[in-house]
Amino acid sequence: MQLPINCPYRSPDAPNYYPNSFNGHKECPCSGESKFHVTGDVDRHEFDDDHFEQPRIFYTKVLEDEERARLEENIFNSMKDCLAEVDAGFGNRLRKMIDNYRAEKVSYRDF
Repeated sequence: MQLPINCPYRSPDAPNYYPNSFNGHKECPCSGESKFHVTGDVDRHEFDDDHFEQPRIFYTKVLEDEERARLEENIFNSMKDCLAEVDAGFGNRLRKMIDNYRAEKVSYRDF
């Protein structure tokens, strides 16, 4: 039994976001982005393409050995089959390439 107070007012099973796969609610064209006039420089900041410094610091200086191992295992478990989901042959070829790369890397270390 559903009490009227707990009943949804509209669209009992539709998600309240758009776009969605149910084609329920639509974006209202009159409620677009607000526009504002700007003159001159709004903001200046330094920019570089270094996307690896922060993760490197986190991995090497913040995490302990056990935490690193858990992070590595979690990433591996999340990604191990994702390329095969695209196409089994694609996943197998990339897996072979990674295995070959690892084998070459190990053989170079032996010398």
